[in-house]
Amino acid sequence: MRKNHRQGGKFGGDHTTLIDLAEVLVDIAADLPEVTTIAPGFIKNGAGVAGGVMRVKFSDCQGGLILTVRQNRSVQEVRIITKNPHNTKLVLAKESRNRDVAISFGERQ
Repeated sequence: MRKNHRQGGKFGGDHTTLIDLAEVLVDIAADLPEVTTIAPGFIKNGAGVAGGVMRVKFSDCQGGLILTVRQNRSVQEVRIITKNPHNTKLVLAKESRNRDVAISFGERQ
């Protein structure tokens, strides 16, 4: 598997490239038995915060979660379809905090 690319298995959608922080989080999510599908969104450059700041926002959506991952000047949304959104969010939030990543929680989308 190429660095920063994920496809096959639980990964769906047409977009396979991930920013570094999103790559870490989706690898953790892919190991969770309740996660059925992970769909990375397009990377938006120039929209993030400069200076190496990393943060992730967790928003509930029908059937799972949307992670809005910000790293340096890049932003990427990742949709995670899961049978247990609460547990998936808890695991990913704890892993984010353990890596000194700022976390926040958004409204249902």
